[in-house]
Amino acid sequence: MTANGGEPGRLRRAITSPILLVLLIAPFFGEGLSGSSPPLDLVMPWNLAFMAALYGCGALVCREVAHRFGLGFRGLVLLGAAYAVWEEALVDRYWFFPQFWEDSGIGTYSVVWHTNVLLAGHLTVFHVAISICASVLVVEWLVPRARYRPWVGRPGLVLAGLVLAVTPVVYGEFDQRPPTTILVAAAVLLAAVVVTAFLVGRSRRPVPSPFSGGAPRPRRGLGLLAFTCMSAHWILTYTVATTGLSWPLGVALSLLPVAAGLFLVPRLAVTGPYGSDGVRVVAGLLTFFVLLDLLVALLGRYDMILAAILTAWLARRLYTRRSSVEVEPEDHVSVFEVGDV
Repeated sequence: MTANGGEPGRLRRAITSPILLVLLIAPFFGEGLSGSSPPLDLVMPWNLAFMAALYGCGALVCREVAHRFGLGFRGLVLLGAAYAVWEEALVDRYWFFPQFWEDSGIGTYSVVWHTNVLLAGHLTVFHVAISICASVLVVEWLVPRARYRPWVGRPGLVLAGLVLAVTPVVYGEFDQRPPTTILVAAAVLLAAVVVTAFLVGRSRRPVPSPFSGGAPRPRRGLGLLAFTCMSAHWILTYTVATTGLSWPLGVALSLLPVAAGLFLVPRLAVTGPYGSDGVRVVAGLLTFFVLLDLLVALLGRYDMILAAILTAWLARRLYTRRSSVEVEPEDHVSVFEVGDV
């Protein structure tokens, strides 16, 4: 029964608020899927609060800026790359962390100017694809009523940005202190990526599709393509250092599957990233992490079984609902014209 006051309706809207969902999903995707943090540790109040501040506010800021300024999905991707620089170069500083390099099995391979280039590229790919884009897309699909409007007002966006900005103060790897010039260079890189997001997003052009002249057909292989590209990238990242290749070739080889995916997916898809083909791609990416988590569980991290089960359930739920996903919010970009900001 529903009370006349509508309390159950308000409660349901609160639980399915896109703000709440992105603050919870982004930390799970960013930390739980890769095993960086044990899934059970993420529900501890202090850990959850910090991860929501770092990952959740990061995804929220990227989404709101992309939508409010009409930057489209390509703009969101570049903002995700800027977020990756923020987290891994300025907060965690894993780009400059030799102990992390050793624990990853990569060591000093591809270290240039105190920076492990191979790991920097790998972490950027992960944060763009999973921490930001997958988190935002999943919330968009779960809460379609909020898809074409801002999730927070200007004060909320400013607050989220401020919370994200103070994360290095709350938890920063300050013992990893590369030369100040390197940190300044990382900050300049971050700013350059943000500027590029605005330039590319504002000037975006539709990618030619071979099906534009007729009725679109389902592209059932997109999920497998995404799964294959992520698997190949992951395997190459953690094996290329043992091949004896010079580091520029090794880094390029590790990023080749990512480049192939970025080239092929937009040309094979018929609905765009927010449509059912986008669901297939994200489901393929999540499937890779289900298998990765199960593998990690077999190696003794039994808690990762929980992450695998939850991720498999979410991927299955999204995939079975793909036919009800709307085609493309960029068709409704007028809702987010610059004049409305």
